Amino acid sequence: MKRYTFIYKLALVCLTAISATSCDDFLTLYPQDRVVEENFWEDRNDLDGVRYGAYRQLATTLQKLVVWGDIRSDAYSQNPIYDSSQGSYDLYKKIVSAQLDSTMSVYDWGEVYTTINYCNKVLSHGELVLERDAQFTRTEWEQMKAEMTAMRALNYFYLLRAFKNIPYSNEVINSDADTHPFTATKQMDVLDIIIKDVRSVAGKGRNRYTQINDTRGLITNTAIYALLAEMYLWRSALREGRGFSEDSVRMDADSVVFFGQRSLDALALQNQQITEGSIDRSRNLTDDFGSGLTNAPLIKNDGMENSYNAQQPVSIPSYSAIFSSGNSDESIFELQFARDERSNGIVNSLWGHDNSTHFASSEAAMKAAFNNETNFNKDTRMWYSCMKKTSDSKNEDLPEGYVLKWGKCNFGFASGKFQASFSIEQYNNWIFYRQTDVMLMMAEAEAVRGNFVACRNIVDAIHKRASLDQKTGFSANSDNTKEKCIDLVMKERLFEFVGEGKRWFDLVRYAERIGGGHNADPFEPELKDGADGVAKMIDNFLGKGAYSRMIPVLKNRIKNRYGLYCPVYEMELRANKYLFPQNPVWNREKGLVINTEE
Repeated sequence: MKRYTFIYKLALVCLTAISATSCDDFLTLYPQDRVVEENFWEDRNDLDGVRYGAYRQLATTLQKLVVWGDIRSDAYSQNPIYDSSQGSYDLYKKIVSAQLDSTMSVYDWGEVYTTINYCNKVLSHGELVLERDAQFTRTEWEQMKAEMTAMRALNYFYLLRAFKNIPYSNEVINSDADTHPFTATKQMDVLDIIIKDVRSVAGKGRNRYTQINDTRGLITNTAIYALLAEMYLWRSALREGRGFSEDSVRMDADSVVFFGQRSLDALALQNQQITEGSIDRSRNLTDDFGSGLTNAPLIKNDGMENSYNAQQPVSIPSYSAIFSSGNSDESIFELQFARDERSNGIVNSLWGHDNSTHFASSEAAMKAAFNNETNFNKDTRMWYSCMKKTSDSKNEDLPEGYVLKWGKCNFGFASGKFQASFSIEQYNNWIFYRQTDVMLMMAEAEAVRGNFVACRNIVDAIHKRASLDQKTGFSANSDNTKEKCIDLVMKERLFEFVGEGKRWFDLVRYAERIGGGHNADPFEPELKDGADGVAKMIDNFLGKGAYSRMIPVLKNRIKNRYGLYCPVYEMELRANKYLFPQNPVWNREKGLVINTEE
């Protein structure tokens, strides 16, 4: 009997050599059967085939990554108008109301482990290819090694943020014969491992490629540094909520600032080299808006003053460059769907541009965070996040608005309401990291370090860029405590990253940093169960959006830190007895037969 474990899905008995010199088509290329494994790894082309396959596989997992990392958050409400996709609509309705179930296939993590297996294959065979291919240099291998190490870590980072404790292995799986049960490794242990792995290759990747879509679409040093900054930010939160020493929490925050700045420096160097090289790219006007950071220029929204009073629609330069055109000066790592033959369906199915989309943005949550209707109206991000389209005859049926940032949009403000016209984009790149993400990681770390002015300056800079007059910040003089500054960062991240797959993970990190609780952690009894952080997160953020009437229900259903994470897919548990016990908050299996066959 074949196992259904995550390992079963990793099996790749045979691979084919694929020659590719650009990532123009790397999402379209993937290994296929040709020769037996031991005879496959002859030259760099073989490594590149599997390497590009890892990116393509990452693209196939995108929908799940976004569902795990975003849709439970305060940023959205379900669209009350739906079409024939009733099954998905009902699934999402259960998820956002905290009725997660291990029978939901969206929690099948197998495809993510397949991406990890691609990375493991490249990393385990690189030295062999180096010996066999005289044209393949040690420098090229070290750069590829850094790239694949970071890719593997990124996928494990998604898993540990989504599921908490997860199976961890860097073994290569070629067939069912190679499979064996893997125990679940503690979240903190996996995080320590991948931080150490990525630290070992930091600065050893490629700085850039000849083509802009390769520079932005493959993992370079700037993306490696950004990943390190975010992993350290998470570890600082987990350590703080578990009562680690203040020194250890601060050291992690120091690392966030250090690697965040390294990422900004590497991005600035990329942009300088691209400008000075042979690639023909137009440059946008930029300003640092007083962030206090080095190498942190933001694309200006020039000529936007008082546009909200205009009768004619207007475009917004920063959003057009970042989302519509793609590969902007602020891009750190984005999958190149625009260069692939396949559409990026997720931006239209989850948030989309018509009545069949599953989610609307939560205007209520945005306005609650602003505490000021006028400033809400003058923030151009709200045009992209909360606006109703003018061509929709059922416009008024929607209590909220569409997330339009992934389309080509023009905006106006008439009769006291925002209005938008747009064209649907089917091939948007998907952005994993961009400059403002790194900047706000650094702002949160500065709050932890007690540098409140530095935190506020970063938040205000990003907020000013989005404001119509580009002069209005967001912080107040009273925002001079760690708690208030972290709340400030959380609100700014809500505005900045709607529809980008990040918000639920932000809320989980917020709750984990607070920790606390009256009961012991069910699996780590030396710790509290984190219930205080869950309750505060719901009160301060989740309960301010479309689900404000559900606050008592959400607190009862989520309960403690385990409720922040996803259940393990039941088929994994049936196949792998070593994964037991199930996430205790979602442990609803009855009469489950455990497969003990070895």
